[in-house]
Amino acid sequence: MNTTSMIGQIDLLALIGASLQTVGSEECIVIPLQKNPAIFKMHCKSGSVKGLLDIVIRPTTQPKYGNTHFIKANVGKTNRAAFNLDSSELPKLSPILGNLKPLESREEHTPASQPSDDEDLPEGDFKGF
Repeated sequence: MNTTSMIGQIDLLALIGASLQTVGSEECIVIPLQKNPAIFKMHCKSGSVKGLLDIVIRPTTQPKYGNTHFIKANVGKTNRAAFNLDSSELPKLSPILGNLKPLESREEHTPASQPSDDEDLPEGDFKGF
């Protein structure tokens, strides 16, 4: 098992129909769910709702700037059927969202970069909430 930590960014505005909008006095990113079959909402037993983006990470064939992998939105078989999609539509619905490269040094956690609540979760297959 490869245990290399990776670092990179995800461009949320690369998703179909995503836009910057001002809500109240806050600048927000709005992503329409109906146009992005890689995104789904899930109702948890606790009553909260999660918005999940299926992704796939693949090695790049031509590494640039130290990037060794790329991230794409992933439209799985279930969502392809639910949205009545054929394979010719997948490239448009699965944009490249960003690139990753190996994290070479462990940075100290500063108040601005505290670990998220999810960092202490065990690894493994997602079995649902």
